[in-house]
Order: sequence, then C-alpha cells, then structure tokens
Amino acid sequence: MKKNIFLIAGIALTAMFSGCADENLDNTVKNPVKSGEEIMFGSKLSGDADVIESKPGTRTVYGDRTTTGVPVYWEDDGSDEIAIFCNQASQPASHLVNYKITPDETDHATAATVAKVNTNEAGLQWGDLDTEHRFYAFYPASAVKGSAEENQTGQITANIPVTQQVQEWRKGTFESSDTEFNGKTVYFGLPNMDYAYMYAYNAVTPSEVNKSQAINLQFHNLVTVLDITVQGPSSGTATITNINVDAIEGEEPILTGDFTCNIRNASTGEGAVATCEPVGDFNEERGRISIPCYDKKTGQFIQLGPNELLNVKAYIIPQDKNTVTKRTLRVTVSLLNGAPCRKTLQTADVTPHKINRVILPPLEIGGTNYWMSSLDPNIYVSELSLPGSKMSYLTSANGADIVYQNATIKEQLLDGVRAFIFHTQRMYNGELRISVNGSPLSTTLKGALAEIATFLKEAESKGKKQETAFVLVTYSGGNGSEKDWMTALQKTVNECAGDYDTYRIFDKEMTPDVTLGDVAGQIILKANYNSADMIAGAGTAPLMYTLWETPYVEGGLPMTWGNPNSAANLWWLYQEVTSVLDTDKNENNGYTAEATKAEKIANIKAIFQKSVDAYNNDTSHKTWFMNDLGGYYCWETREWAIISYWQEHTDTKALATDMNSLGVSELQNRTENAGLGLVYMNFADKQEDSGALYKSDWLIQTIIDNNFKFALRKKGSSTTPSSKYNATYSNGGNAVGWDK
Repeated sequence: MKKNIFLIAGIALTAMFSGCADENLDNTVKNPVKSGEEIMFGSKLSGDADVIESKPGTRTVYGDRTTTGVPVYWEDDGSDEIAIFCNQASQPASHLVNYKITPDETDHATAATVAKVNTNEAGLQWGDLDTEHRFYAFYPASAVKGSAEENQTGQITANIPVTQQVQEWRKGTFESSDTEFNGKTVYFGLPNMDYAYMYAYNAVTPSEVNKSQAINLQFHNLVTVLDITVQGPSSGTATITNINVDAIEGEEPILTGDFTCNIRNASTGEGAVATCEPVGDFNEERGRISIPCYDKKTGQFIQLGPNELLNVKAYIIPQDKNTVTKRTLRVTVSLLNGAPCRKTLQTADVTPHKINRVILPPLEIGGTNYWMSSLDPNIYVSELSLPGSKMSYLTSANGADIVYQNATIKEQLLDGVRAFIFHTQRMYNGELRISVNGSPLSTTLKGALAEIATFLKEAESKGKKQETAFVLVTYSGGNGSEKDWMTALQKTVNECAGDYDTYRIFDKEMTPDVTLGDVAGQIILKANYNSADMIAGAGTAPLMYTLWETPYVEGGLPMTWGNPNSAANLWWLYQEVTSVLDTDKNENNGYTAEATKAEKIANIKAIFQKSVDAYNNDTSHKTWFMNDLGGYYCWETREWAIISYWQEHTDTKALATDMNSLGVSELQNRTENAGLGLVYMNFADKQEDSGALYKSDWLIQTIIDNNFKFALRKKGSSTTPSSKYNATYSNGGNAVGWDK
C-alpha cells in the first residue's frame, strides 16, 4: 500500500481487517484464549469502488462513479507495516508492536499472514482475561512516535508535508463511462502512500474470545484527499511544472504540518471517529501544498496536449469541526510559459476524510506570470527565491563584448525574473550610467530603475500588488574615484527615493523581519563596495551594503543597511564566480580564472546546501543568499602564424547550458526545501530562441516554484491554533472555468 498503489477519484477510502474465524463465534466460548498467549490478527481489505486495480502495478481503470469508495491493496512484497497498541496487553512492556502484512497471491485485499516485524521479540500478548482490551492501530507504522503519554491516550503524532513528491509517473489510457474523458491519454502521478494515514479501533474481553479467533479491526481513512485531474489545452502544448493547493480564506488556515490523531475518541460509540488537531509551529506558511510535475526518471516536466490528462493526489491535514476555519481552497497549475491557471473551490466542494474528485477545465496558455502576488504577504522577504539575470544589460544589442543576456529588462520581468545586476559608472556631471565593456550607455541608473518601477505599477493596475524586484548595483569605472562613485550612487538613490511614484524605491529600514508585504510593489537596492576607502565618510541612502572581496567567501560577509559604516544586522552569503576555466580545452596551465568548472559547481551546490542548513538551524531570517549560476568558460589555445601567440576564448552559452541544467537537477531532486535567495543566470528569459536553448526557462520556473514547496516562515502573532477553526465540506465535482 505504498508508492505503487493507485488511488484515483473516489468518495471514501475504507479498509477492513476481518476475522479469520468469525464462524467460531457463538454465545459459548469453548476454547478461550489464555493470558500470555500472543494475539492473532487477520487482515482482509474490502469495499466496492469506482476504481478497479486487480494487482499493484497494473493499469488503473476508471469505472462508473459510485458512492462506495476506493479499494486498497496490500503491497505484494510484504513491506507494508501497521502499528497496533494495546495498553492492557501483558507483553511487551511498550504495549506497542509493529506488524507486516503479506497478501494472498491471488487476492491482494486479503492477508496471507499478519506477522511481527521483529520475529525475535514478543508480539502483543493477552493480559487479564476479564479486563477489556482496547486496540489502537495505525497505518503506516512509521508515523507512530510511541511515547508513553501518547500511547496511554491512544494518540498518534503524524505529518503532512508541504511538498508531496510523486513517486512515479505512468502514462496510460483514461477509461470512464464519462464519454468526455474516456479513451484520453492520462499521465498518472503515483502518490506517496506513507501519507495515506488510516486508523482502527476495537475493544474485546479475552474471556469472550476463542483461541482460533483473530481480532477484527476496521480501518478508516484519516486524511482528506483532493484527486486532481488537469485537462490539456484545447490547442497547442502546455508544460506543467507544479500544482499547488492553497487555503486562501480563514484565519491561519492549515493544510500541512504536524498533527495529532486521537484514536481513543473512536471508542465513544457508534459512528464515533478519531479526532485530529494540528500542532507545531503556526508561524509558518502551512496553508499550501505543492506537487512538483517533474519526472525524475526522464528529467522532463509533464507536457499535455489536447485530449490529454494529468492526475495527482493532494493530501490535506485531517480536518475536524472546531479545528480549522471554514475556508476556500484554490488549485493552481503552474506552466513553464505564461500565467498559471487557478481555480477556487468553495468550501462546500470538499468532504473531510474522503477522496474528493476535482476535474479542472482545459488549460489556458499565455499571459504574464505575476507569481509573487500569489504568496502570503507575511512571509519574510529573506526566505524568498528570486530568479535573476547575470549582467542584466550586457546584450549584443548594447554592444557587449561578452554577451550574457539577449532579452530586454522588460522581457526579463515578463518572463518571471525579479533580480538584476547593473554595472554603473560615474559621468563628469556626477550622473550614473549603465556600463557595458567599461563604457557608458545612454541609459542612466535612474532610467533603468524607472523601467522596473513601470512594470511594478502596471502589475498593480492588474490587481497584482505584491510584485517586487531586487537590484544589485556595482562599480564599473568612470570619472572620478571609487569614493566619488559611492557618493554619486547615494545621491542618485536618495533622489529616486524622493520620487516614489516614478522609481518605487524601498526606503524603510531593511531588517531581518521585513516581509513581502513590506516591500510589495517596490525595488530593493544593494551596493557592492571594493574597499574601506570607498566608503570612508559615506552618507546615508536606502541601500544594503557589503564588501566585495572575492567571488566566494566561506561563511559570507556582514551586510549593513542605510550607511555602509553602520552596525550590521544582516548577513550576505554568496557565490559569484564569473570566469570559469574550461580545463578540457585549455592548453596553457598558467591561464588565470576565478575558478575551475569543478570549483564553480562545488560552490553552487554549497550555497544551495547552506540555505537548507540556515532554514533548519537559524530562525533569525537575517541571511540573504546569492547563488550565481552565470558567467563564462574561458580557455587559451595556441594560434600558429608567422609569430605564434595565445588566443583567448570565452563562452557564456556553454556555461549556461551546463550550470542551468545543474541548477534544475539539484533543485528538482533535493530532499529538503528552503529559500534560495537570489539565483542569477545567463540568458534569463523563456524565449524559444534564447533562454529556452539553455534551459533558462526551466531554471526560472524551478526557482519560482520553490517559493511554494516548503513552509516559509512568516510574521504572526499566534503560537497556538485558534479555537475558531472548523471545516464542513460536501462532495466535490467538476470545476467550470478558471479564475479570472
């Protein structure tokens, strides 16, 4: 009942442990059990359903929709384990034993054996024969924590993760009595059955049990499941990168995280059920579920054409009345190119503890991905993941010697890029211009910032009010000293801050507690300085500042706000290797570069891992990450002529191909998620004749999707769940039309 079990659209999931010798029951116990004997358990899973699978691994078939449910079959390799607790058992001392299920070869709904996992230890044994024995069972066994307090109260602690990875993608044919869908190709994402929690409760008195009788345990589904079917577009092809489920209404809505299940409450009478309650950190973003649509076997995102379907399951933390507020759920399908498709499900559409079928409309292709406006405004801005463009103005159109980008700033913004690097130099009149090849363009820093601000204002006019941008400003020569450049930069930024409508500069203090809502619709600025002399006597301007020493500093550097000489309350952890030695092509071992290819890759992986470490071990939110996947390969070859000489070579395209593929692979296959900070790349766009040639489109969307894959921390005043929570849902169904 693990990764290779299909759970398709249904209403309810129930599993029945039935007695192996029910026919022995009568009013007289002729051969009763004895104290100290091991307790027998039988297993038979039963139930009619609209989904039929003869054996695990066979093709899944949609039948006629019924009101009964979905059958569950035990894993045929005997790897399924259940935990059974009985506080009245005489042995073992923990009163908790794990059992494994081996199904019958011809009927995977029936157990051939229910055996102890550890055969060298005692199973549950009968205690006092006249004392009622209460049995609590849970699937999977790994979810049972086993503390004394929990065991005594029949309470289990479990978890529903934010990121719910598909275990395997399978392609087949959709078979249904619904002619609209029958015969269509379906990409089925097998869910992780470790989160298909089930529980069982029963109470018996040993003196009333025959020796040959197995104990009956009826298993009940615990989680709420959305069975989501996505329809391909009416024409063309849509590449799906991620599917999100968000709770968009209610005070602190909770879909994921830790929860407790009190199985004892199922003992209170006919129709009684186990109750669940969320626990843990309530200042995390727990109102979201993320299902990546990336096939790790093929290294491809899932593509849908007309008459093709995609099906996934979303597990939701169990909801009981007075636990979680009534709320609206929204399903979002993220596309590689264009705006995501969103559908809001009203509270009446979902039934708790059931599998709820949701069939979404055909996908709509196109539009602008205003992805930041889908995030919780209370998320700390330092926890975000922002795709960025390396050397943002160094294009062939601008005369760059080494071309890093093909798209304009506006095109980059429209393709989801939100972080930029501007090289600038000071003119004789003190004006700052964008610099290319050490020479100024006609574009001023003010003009470049105004272009980004215009995009942010246009987004607001469309109701997308949380888009923001980050700009790193660096020194690139010009008139005067480096200190003169810093003076000019601060003057320019202060002037821009004084004209908010034109430039949208964030001018409040940047602290570890600043949230997305605080910076929404604005531009965050940072400056690199090269020495202490460069900032000597510097004034104040709304910028973050760090010293630039080398392309990579182990452990990072302190970062200040406002004045570069002020006390640092932020931290900058970065990797910014630009020139990368291609040792396979280099003939001159003495050629100088900032790093070799192997060193660049190691640094990239290190920053990704450091972000995970910081998320797990540091709750200060003070660290900003920068991971630069851009740059160029460089090498030398000997050119033979009348006089031999060494020829230098540079290649931004080959490096983009390698590093972007590395970034996608690392992020799609990581087992722990965390904020990435600023991730820069060459050719940061999604155009077919540019970024798509180097998987920049994949990397951009992977970084965007990362914001929806883990429990981002956010500001909040509550540390305990509200007593106002409750949920009441009814059966789901087809969704008509996407949200506009």
